[in-house]
Amino acid sequence: MLPSLHFPPDPARALALDLRMRQQLAQSLAHIGQSLENSGRSLPGALTTRIELLGRAGLASPSMFGLYYEATSALLGNDVGPGLALLDELAGAPMLEDRTLSIVTFDQMPRNQQARYRRLMDTDPETPFRIVAPPAGLGAASVGAFASALKRLRAAVPETVDEFEAIIREVILVSGDPAIGYDFAGGSCYMLWGALFINVGAHRGDIELMEAIAHESAHSLLFGFTVDEPLVLDAGTQRFASPLRDDLRPMDGIYHATFVSARMHWTMSRLLASGELSASEADEASARMQTDARNFSAGYATLRAHAQLSATGQQLLDGALAYMEPYTSEAA
Repeated sequence: MLPSLHFPPDPARALALDLRMRQQLAQSLAHIGQSLENSGRSLPGALTTRIELLGRAGLASPSMFGLYYEATSALLGNDVGPGLALLDELAGAPMLEDRTLSIVTFDQMPRNQQARYRRLMDTDPETPFRIVAPPAGLGAASVGAFASALKRLRAAVPETVDEFEAIIREVILVSGDPAIGYDFAGGSCYMLWGALFINVGAHRGDIELMEAIAHESAHSLLFGFTVDEPLVLDAGTQRFASPLRDDLRPMDGIYHATFVSARMHWTMSRLLASGELSASEADEASARMQTDARNFSAGYATLRAHAQLSATGQQLLDGALAYMEPYTSEAA
């Protein structure tokens, strides 16, 4: 049964998407095992156990997804030795014990995991995404600031946080590499399902962090809908103006930015309605709503003029449009 495609945050749907991603991982690993057996090789015994656990709803870490994608890429490229070595590493990777959210700075992760996360987050040669650890002295403070903002958001808009925590297993606090001359607010990647990267220098105060939570988790949610079909069918070689980026982006990036703008607007509007904000925070949230509405309108105009949407992509966008329509004329 396919997950519902309605627009508002839905924790139960997010849990179903997360379960489906982990079961798909188990099925794909089992297929790899069968292919190896057909060629006279076999999966490590520990990996067979991992597959069984995943099939029974065991919790895979984002690192396990990363290892899987690197292993399959090597095997498909006929780099059998490195691919098998990565499968061995995956076999030894511990399963998560529970759904507790981990909030860490990048330098708190093992070095090999840092290297893998860097590789998988930096895959677009046109737009480098190079992450480094936060500057010395900001680590503990940034962890505390994020946890505090998440707690406040839960009190005001619990649906957003419940959906967020259904999908996200790790929040990794990072900085951008100053050598590339390009900054970012955060990021996620379907190859690291369950991981979310937040740039500690890009958010000043709780409102920005709360909007970032809505922003980045909406990207992860969309990744979860692409198991069966892509959201857009356009060739990835074409580039268009994006509402959330300075550089030209492929249509899939425009789609993400448009949907995410609507989700940020939804969260800011619920924050305002909660009565939990100070007067200055309410002004900031209101201003951000207006920006989100303008960005949605710009992105939607591009999608309407140029995009070829899949059935899934069309239904998700229709839901975002139905929510945003009362606000877009105000933002014009």
